[in-house]
Amino acid sequence: MDDLTPADFPDYFRDVHGHDPFPWQTRLTDEVLESGRWPDVIDLPTGTGKTAVLDTAVFTLAARPEVFPRRVVFVIDRRIVVDQVYKRAKQIESAVRQASTPVLQRIRSRLETISEDSVLSAVALRGGLGIPIDGEWAKRPDEPWVMVSTVDQFGSRLLFRGYGVSPKMRPIHAGLAGNDCLVILDEVHLSRPFAHTLHEVRDAAAQSASPLPRRFQVVEMSATPTKADGRRFALTEDDLAGSATLRQRARAAKSAELRVAGSKQPHEAIPAEVKKILKSDLADSLRSVGVIVNRVRTARETYQALAEAGKDVHLITGRMRPLDRARILDAIEDLVNPDRPPGDEGLTIVVSTQAIEVGADFSFDALITEVAPIDSLRQRFGRLDRRGTLAERTGAPAKAWIIGVKSQLNPKKPDPIYGDAARNAWDVLEQRSKTGPIDFTPWPKSEFPEGTDAPERQSPLLLSTYMDAWVQTNPEPVVQPDIDWFLHGIEADQVADVTIVWRRDRTLEALKEVPLRPAEYLQVPLGAAKAWLAGTEETAVADAGGRNTDSDGSRGSAQTVGEDWCRWQEYDAAPEFITPGHIRPGYVLVVDPSRGGLSNGTWDPASEDTVDDLGDEAQHAHGRRFTLRLDSRLTSDLGLPSPPLPSSKETAERSRDDRIREWLDEVGVQPGLPKWLGEVVNQLGDRPLIKVIGDPDSKDSYYLLSSGRVDASTMDGSDQSASFTGSGVTLRRHLDGVGDRVAAYASRLGMSEEIQSDLRLAARLHDLGKVDSRFQQQMVGNDPVAAAMQDEPLAKSLPGGRPPRQGWPPVRHEIMSVALAQSNPDVLADAHDPDLVLHLIETHHGYARPLPEIKEDPCPEVLKIDHDGLEMEASTDLVDGPLALEMADRFWCLVERYGYHGLAWLEAILRLADHQQSAEEARQ
Repeated sequence: MDDLTPADFPDYFRDVHGHDPFPWQTRLTDEVLESGRWPDVIDLPTGTGKTAVLDTAVFTLAARPEVFPRRVVFVIDRRIVVDQVYKRAKQIESAVRQASTPVLQRIRSRLETISEDSVLSAVALRGGLGIPIDGEWAKRPDEPWVMVSTVDQFGSRLLFRGYGVSPKMRPIHAGLAGNDCLVILDEVHLSRPFAHTLHEVRDAAAQSASPLPRRFQVVEMSATPTKADGRRFALTEDDLAGSATLRQRARAAKSAELRVAGSKQPHEAIPAEVKKILKSDLADSLRSVGVIVNRVRTARETYQALAEAGKDVHLITGRMRPLDRARILDAIEDLVNPDRPPGDEGLTIVVSTQAIEVGADFSFDALITEVAPIDSLRQRFGRLDRRGTLAERTGAPAKAWIIGVKSQLNPKKPDPIYGDAARNAWDVLEQRSKTGPIDFTPWPKSEFPEGTDAPERQSPLLLSTYMDAWVQTNPEPVVQPDIDWFLHGIEADQVADVTIVWRRDRTLEALKEVPLRPAEYLQVPLGAAKAWLAGTEETAVADAGGRNTDSDGSRGSAQTVGEDWCRWQEYDAAPEFITPGHIRPGYVLVVDPSRGGLSNGTWDPASEDTVDDLGDEAQHAHGRRFTLRLDSRLTSDLGLPSPPLPSSKETAERSRDDRIREWLDEVGVQPGLPKWLGEVVNQLGDRPLIKVIGDPDSKDSYYLLSSGRVDASTMDGSDQSASFTGSGVTLRRHLDGVGDRVAAYASRLGMSEEIQSDLRLAARLHDLGKVDSRFQQQMVGNDPVAAAMQDEPLAKSLPGGRPPRQGWPPVRHEIMSVALAQSNPDVLADAHDPDLVLHLIETHHGYARPLPEIKEDPCPEVLKIDHDGLEMEASTDLVDGPLALEMADRFWCLVERYGYHGLAWLEAILRLADHQQSAEEARQ
């Protein structure tokens, strides 16, 4: 296979993006390949194509896969930016998969060799995409991924407390997040506490004596990094000299003038001042104006005032559901495209929060912004004449207005988002404005005094005692530190988000059949959600971090259990009805649409308008399995005809299937049908799979139409119910299959031969406990004839087998697998690390980290098995034995030996091999 060299990078870049890379992009790739490591800091001004670091990451991985991590994680704390970076990641993925040119074919071939033909995939973790029901990135340990994430989503996984991830699956997510990852933390000034946490995790792993490969790197993208002693990569004069386009962007002239708004609160004063500027100060030739404010409520009120004034205005915040936001972005894509040609179309106004402050590839002809710290203002000015084409065409700087609200310029207390920094920035800008317009040309940057940048939140030390608590994932310790400080800083109060999903039917049955999807998720701060559900006053919400000093739901009905909302608890437990006071960071809350909470697609706790249930549209966006709920409440919301219902007393001449088909035909020809709905109706075709949700005799029951019986995203392999696949796979075949698969994974990951051998051995022993006769009876559907016909034990059920109503055998099968393996010394004679082998067996369903639950067996059995010629025998009567303490001691010894994330990585490799083998067996 031909080697990839730095000389190939420009060809790759042109093949993927259709134009040449900037000089700095080629230079970075050269340096990374030559040195075998990334710089600690990449310092580039806005608008210079920073997201091309993803291209360098993919290219260098393909060129030197033994050196560079196979998971590239781009972390930034802005949801809209996550969307746009993800779009670039998907473009790279598509180009590499299609491989239509010689260079792309070589890249694809090289990536296939390290991941068994899985090539490259992209995913977004934004408190929506990818948690945990869309966790494809966590299904294979060897597959190359480009991941784009918010701090909360990646950081919570790294610290073993993944938001939205079940305790059983957290070790897998932590193991993958903490190993074989290149973490690119963009706009570090927004996320300094998490930057410190990343460095401490990396340094702790580097100082351990673990024998595992070390491919975990952290890169800061910032002009003000957290560490001053690292390798730095920055834009040079030579880079500008080598590209006229880059030079125009970096030196685009921009200026601003100050405007003082009235003494009212910002959500009242700013809309009025924006209307004045638009009426009196805006040149007729301008076609787009961006209005960026500091609070979601201010954005809502400004949008409403401009809409009532007849303006063509759009609202974008980070507090929107992805599907709602996508509709707005589609509507304005051409209008805010930095590369759009000049035109004579009318004026378009986009009102937003900090959501588009950094990274968003929007360009406005003029900018109106609420005053903010200088570093935030610089980012906002990055959305003004982003390519420098307006200044080049007119010969004059692009213009902006900075609004200061009197009540905020002379506050009685510091601003909860920016402290005193915004007021300090205003004072300095006011002095500079006395000599004329204020220069905001991006490069080189003018200096501002200390105290005018956003306050840096203090970062806590990541003590080993904290990690000792978090690494205990199941069961968790009763007392443990909250991870929020390590993501957002010590001063942060109620910063962490919770997820809200609006659904008509919140039963476990409905949520299993129509899983919650990222496209319908809304993230809001914990305190704001509590206040809303408790019925107290609206909490100020921004799209930037900071202290939340407003109501946190501690008053009003905070201790009343919700009736029209609940907490989603994964797919093995019914939704939980709790009080607002019991809501914790990362919770997923399922709310009745009639409760309201949105207006114009964005967070509005004062709104009582019914919210659209996007459940079926979200399945369409997910693209795996289409659904359509014939719930009359939903069809009415969509303006569709009344659907057939299970409780309807139709004549026998008209079958259920005929009634449903007729209804689909009627819907399919209805004018003005949303595009997604038309595609779903078409995909369901003439023979949709039909299921009744609820009691068929109840008026609340309805038909669910789907394009597939089983949604694999609701089965993460962490529960014993994964044994019920109807494939009739024998225990021996399953153990051999998992053994071969885990050894292949470990080899491709560069594990030592000793580790590979121990992983294979653990895989070939992990399910021995399934020889329990009670388990085997369930595998054959409690059919004595079928049981008598089995020549050997089963790992997967025969067709018709179902999870037992009376419960599983009291002692979990993985614990019995350990007891059997320990019953004959020869079983572990070839193990290089017997403790590791046993630990991997006992944790392969996510339990026993560190304490196993060993229940009393009222009817104990003696299990016997001959495996590879070795006799093993163990009783299920384990309550009074030493096994539990042995497991706990073994856990802590192995944490010391392999590190917190190293041990979790090894567990993930085995467990994912088991999951993938089971999935393949289920398809056979």
